[in-house]
Amino acid sequence: VGLELEGGASVPPGAAVSPWNPEPSPAEGSASPGRDLWSPVGFPDPAPPSRSPASGRPRPLVIGTGPAGLFAALRLTARGAPPLVLERGDALDRRIRAVARYWREGELDPESNVQFGEGGAGTFSDGKLTYRGKDPRREWVLRQLVAAGATEEVLFDARPHLGTDRLRGLLRRVRAALEAGGAEVRFRTRVEGLVLRAGRVVGVRAAGEVLPGKPVFLAPGHSSRDLVAALASQGVPLESKGFAVGLRVEVPQARLDRNQYGRWAGHPGLPAAEFGVKARTRERRDVYSFCMCPGGAVIPAGSEPGGLVVNGMSASGRTGRWANAALVVGVGPGEAGAGPLAGYRFQREWEERAASLGGPRGVPAQRVADFLAGRPSRDVPRTSCPWPAVPADLRGCLPDFVAEALREALPALIRQVGVLGEGWLLGVETRTSSPVRLVRGEDLQSPGFPCLYPVGEGAGYAGGIVSAAVDGVRAVDAFLAAAAGARGPSPRNS
Repeated sequence: VGLELEGGASVPPGAAVSPWNPEPSPAEGSASPGRDLWSPVGFPDPAPPSRSPASGRPRPLVIGTGPAGLFAALRLTARGAPPLVLERGDALDRRIRAVARYWREGELDPESNVQFGEGGAGTFSDGKLTYRGKDPRREWVLRQLVAAGATEEVLFDARPHLGTDRLRGLLRRVRAALEAGGAEVRFRTRVEGLVLRAGRVVGVRAAGEVLPGKPVFLAPGHSSRDLVAALASQGVPLESKGFAVGLRVEVPQARLDRNQYGRWAGHPGLPAAEFGVKARTRERRDVYSFCMCPGGAVIPAGSEPGGLVVNGMSASGRTGRWANAALVVGVGPGEAGAGPLAGYRFQREWEERAASLGGPRGVPAQRVADFLAGRPSRDVPRTSCPWPAVPADLRGCLPDFVAEALREALPALIRQVGVLGEGWLLGVETRTSSPVRLVRGEDLQSPGFPCLYPVGEGAGYAGGIVSAAVDGVRAVDAFLAAAAGARGPSPRNS
């Protein structure tokens, strides 16, 4: 059977993903007994929380409730400086309903969607916790997740993940901890620009009012194009950075299990099989898989009217009928056009072409074999996507160099994982990372804008839940160290 959504819509049988239920399920876990979010573990030890901001001091501001913003807020609260947190989208339950309307009826809320709202874009994802860096703050981040209800396996699993269902319960408990520690979280509050005084950032303009506070930890997420453009108009330094564009490939999970496990496929001790593939073209372009979602679903993930972008999502159990992953091609700095905001225009162009190919509430799709042969597909198997798959020629929503790189690399990718040749492609995948970097100095502040700390994936300094969270914590630690140095040594730190 499928999953019943609000309003009578359904997800295809086997998708095993139900992000529409506003109540946490038992699988989400509960807060770990004997722990709280201020346990003195990790690096460095946080001080006990203060219930209210220190008298007479400006209150820190955190922009965005993705992992960089939430963990910056947690760190500030744990160190006695609870911030005001501003999020343009809705709180979780309202956001889930807005996304359900989008998937059910095609009604997009530009302020609250798969990209914007409590938890950021990661709320509708596989919830991977992979981290390849060496920053010891990772331990603190993971232990906060365990304290909020993640299983302790995330502390040692080589490929830890939460799943979109467990993320919901964690987000509720993280917000409860912030509010218990004196922080305030405001939703539906879109930041429109900075407030400057004597060359320093002293607040923000948001939702038609001026909100004083400093420092400002800016964690906008990779889709806050309007905010980044507004900051550019104020002179905040930006630079273009590399990103990737491509398509989602989907295959039956059972076929992937047989491909990867052979005769052991279906063994109850084995998880849903995964894969990772990569190849390099004759022009030395890298083509690789990204954000692999075993037992998951391909989801429409647009945030602007007239555009279509797809992403992948899976639940903690990864028990769905299909597996999917992005197959993407690197786009170097400058290849998207001139200027630091050219990457946004580039992404938007191909998202609009994908929407035109798919039509209202449709996702353009093509069999892998047809894509390789250069012919449109006449039909496509049923997919995991909540929108119908519309047979198309996906070259119509890809830059020529991306389409050619995929066609050249796909035979090599199929040799690595044979079942990919039996799959189908859905488009278009453009939000792999931010195409813009908000420049910052060694002190992690924006040059020329003291008290502005750009952090996380949207600022161009992370790629995933844990790396973004670590970056937010690192920026808070840099601010606290600078503030302590300005005040001189305290008895606690001397």
